[in-house]
Amino acid sequence: MPFLRYLDDAGTLQTRSLDVEHFVIGRAEGCHIIFDDDMISREHVRIDVETDGRFRIRDLGSRNRTYVNGELVAETLLTPGDIMRVGDRVLEFVDPAATHEKIDLEFLTPDRTDPPNSEWTKAKAPVSLTTVQLEQLSQLWGNQPTMVRPEDIADAAIGQIILDVQGERGLIAVRGETKMDLRPVAHRALKRPTGGSLTPVSQSFVYAPLLQSVAGRYPQAPSKLNAKLGYATTAVVAPLTFRGEVVGVLYVDRPVSKKAFPASALQYCVAAGAQVGAMLGESSRRLVRTAAREGATWMTALRQLQKGLSLPVTSSDTFEAAVLCLPGRVRCGDFADVVHVDEQRCCAVVIDGGGHGVTGVVQSCAIRSAIRVTASSTEEAAMDPAAVFNALNRMLAAAPRRQVLPCGYVGVDMAAGKLVYINAGGMPPLLMVAPGRLVTLDQNSLVLGVDADYLYEATRVDLPESFRVVCHTDGLTEASSRAGEALGDQRLHEALLDRAAFGPAAEIVARIGQTFSAHLAGAQSDDDALVLVVSHGS
Repeated sequence: MPFLRYLDDAGTLQTRSLDVEHFVIGRAEGCHIIFDDDMISREHVRIDVETDGRFRIRDLGSRNRTYVNGELVAETLLTPGDIMRVGDRVLEFVDPAATHEKIDLEFLTPDRTDPPNSEWTKAKAPVSLTTVQLEQLSQLWGNQPTMVRPEDIADAAIGQIILDVQGERGLIAVRGETKMDLRPVAHRALKRPTGGSLTPVSQSFVYAPLLQSVAGRYPQAPSKLNAKLGYATTAVVAPLTFRGEVVGVLYVDRPVSKKAFPASALQYCVAAGAQVGAMLGESSRRLVRTAAREGATWMTALRQLQKGLSLPVTSSDTFEAAVLCLPGRVRCGDFADVVHVDEQRCCAVVIDGGGHGVTGVVQSCAIRSAIRVTASSTEEAAMDPAAVFNALNRMLAAAPRRQVLPCGYVGVDMAAGKLVYINAGGMPPLLMVAPGRLVTLDQNSLVLGVDADYLYEATRVDLPESFRVVCHTDGLTEASSRAGEALGDQRLHEALLDRAAFGPAAEIVARIGQTFSAHLAGAQSDDDALVLVVSHGS
C-alpha cells in the first residue's frame, strides 16, 4: 500500500497509508493529515485514487499553492518518490513495491563558476548539530538488513534527508575511478522529462565536494535568493566520506523557493554525508566479505536449486527461442519460460527472483507454473493473460511470505498478427520489427502481490511477419563496470539497432552477451542478468 512520509509538527518522522479514496491534507480538523501551520490552508490538497489504482494530487484552491518536485501544480498523477510541498511542509509519496528509475547527469548545467552568494566550508571542519538533527541522523540507517545493497541504503537515505532539511529534490552519487567521474545511485525528483522537475542543477556546485573536498550552500540569506540563475534557487551540497576520503556527493535543492536553506541544513548535510558514506562503504565491504566467506556456499546451493528448477527453452517449427543467464555474484534466482501453444501461438515469461533466497525461487516457479498451465489450457488463453495475473496477484497478496518478484509476459498470435504483453514491475520487452528498428513495449503495472485489488490489463500491438522479441531482467542493464557505470538501456538499444543484429534468436542472445562482457571488462555483476529472445521469420 502506498503511503506518505513526512515530519509532523514536532519534527518527528511519520508515515500515513493512502487507504481512503479521497485523502485530504490541511489545517482543519477532519483532514487525514493535519498541520498546525498558517502557511497551509484549512483543506489544502487532496489525493484521489484513480480507477486504474494510481494516485492524483489536486490543489484545493490553497493560498500558498502546491508544488510537486519543485513545480507548481494544480493537479498531477503521482509517481513513487515524488516530493510534495504543501505550504512549508514537505511530504514524500512512497510505494514500497516500486523501484526508482535510474538517472544520468543531463540535468546539470555546463556552468563553470560557483553560484553567487555561496557559503563554503571544509568537510573536515567541526560540525555543530542540534539534538533534533542528531536524532534525525540516527534514523538514516533504519532497519536495513545485513546484506542490503548500497543502492538500497542510498535510496532510503536520500528520501529521509530531503524531509529532514525540507528540500524538494536531491541525489546521492558515488565517484568512479577518474576525478570527474560521478555516478548517481539514488535520487528524488530529478528524472526528466516526466515525473520530475525541469529546473537544471549547477554543475560546478555539485562537483565542488569531489574537486575541493568542501560542502556548501547558496544563497547565504533569503534576501539573496535569485530565481534568474538558470538553475535551482537554493541548494546544499556535501561530500560523502569514508575513512577520511571523499567517495561521493550528497545534493539537495529547492527549484523554486522564497526561503533559503539555513546554515543548520549545511551542518546537517555534512554530518549526513559522513554517515551515508560510511554506510555505503561498509555495505560494499560486507557484501564482498560475506559473498567470499559465507555466501559462497549459500550461493552455490541457490544456484543448484535454480538450475534444477529451470525448464529448457526450446524452439518450434514456427518460433525460435534462445535464453542466456549471466550469473550474479551475490544474487540469483531469475527464470524464463517459453510455451509453444500451437503452430501459430506461443508465449514467454521472464521472472526476476534474484536476491530473495529459497522463498524467491519457489515463488518464481509458482508464477511460472501457473502461467504455463493457463497458457496451455486453450488456444485463446495465451492471448488473454490478465485473468491469471489477477488470480496470482490475489494469491500472493494473501501470502505471509510474499517477495517482490518483477515479471513480464509476452504472447504471440501469428494468425491474428498480434502481440500481447503484461509488465508486472519488470523491464519492458523490446520488439525488433525490422533491421535497425526497435520498439520499447512500455507498460506501468505493479509487482504481483502488492495490492490485492489491483487489476492487470494486457496491451496489444500489431506484428509484422518477421520480428524479434527481447525480454530481460534488470540485472542486465544495471550491471556496472569497474568504474561503477551501469550498462544502461542506451548501450543495449545500440547493440540491437545495429542492422546486423536482426538475425536468429541465438545470435541476438550472443550479441547481448558480448555487449555485457565488453562493458564489464572483467568486473563481476552482483545480480543475475537473464535474456530471452523469441523470433519469427527471416
